[in-house]
Amino acid sequence: MAACIIDDTPRATIVPKPRRRAGEVLIRVTLAGICNTDLEIVRGYVPGFNGIPGHEFVGVVEEADDSRLVGKRVTAEINCACGQCEYCRAGLGRHCPTRTVIGIINRDGCFAEYMAVPQENVVEIPDTISAPQAVLIEPTAAALEILDQVTIGKTMNVLLLGYGKLGMLIAHTLITTGCTLTIVGKHPRKSRSCGNIPAHYVPADDFVDGQFDVVVEATGNPAVLERAIANTKPRGTLVLKSTYAGNPPVNLSPIVVNEITLVGSRCGRFEAALAFMQNHYTPVEPLIHKTFPLTDAVQAFTEAAKPGALKVLLKNE
Repeated sequence: MAACIIDDTPRATIVPKPRRRAGEVLIRVTLAGICNTDLEIVRGYVPGFNGIPGHEFVGVVEEADDSRLVGKRVTAEINCACGQCEYCRAGLGRHCPTRTVIGIINRDGCFAEYMAVPQENVVEIPDTISAPQAVLIEPTAAALEILDQVTIGKTMNVLLLGYGKLGMLIAHTLITTGCTLTIVGKHPRKSRSCGNIPAHYVPADDFVDGQFDVVVEATGNPAVLERAIANTKPRGTLVLKSTYAGNPPVNLSPIVVNEITLVGSRCGRFEAALAFMQNHYTPVEPLIHKTFPLTDAVQAFTEAAKPGALKVLLKNE
């Protein structure tokens, strides 16, 4: 089958079709999205990575132990957990110490014609959700995770640093709290894609530092970390959504002096993301940058890494 593999750099190649094991389903991938984590893997975020990346996708079940799943349109939770440890018993399989992670840790991802995943991870996609929306379920869940971790109310001033692929989805979730939202982005053209978001958009070059109750860092740029800290008021909360290859040098003293609460925020609940998409208007078109056939995966990665690029999709034809 056709696939995109990363060993040192992305390359399109032919690999054997996966053979599902008992308890797994075989999915024919129809559409997938490149996210910042995939780009960071290329830069060394997962040392020694050698396999098929990708974790944002929609596809059709071709084989399963449960025949009722065959032919269903699905995506999958990316963390494949043991189901037995203290984290799994608490419903936090995304922190299972022995987990595999689709397209990231010890499990091939969705940048291929087919993939095999545990049946328990499969999430059916209702007919009301389009294919591009389905690809965005995983990052929407990640955006919503912030609201599960941090209490944000109507009287609060919130700063979102970064208005890219994930930042746009975070903005749509934050405004449901009624907070006063300021969005800082590096590329002015993206302000046009704010749509009807009731937020104040400021180009990065024009932003004047302030003091915010909550700051969300979603730029993917480690150089922004110190600015994020500087804009978090004493006893405020700084939410980190970016992952980086390497170790960014950051002065942590202001976090201690100002007693800032630091929150790492990663994956979220797919059922919450599906409900959000069905109950709140989430425009997909402004997020989609370009679509490439899977066989042009190398070109797609190059495009996705360009400054200002939004969501690049890979389509199986």
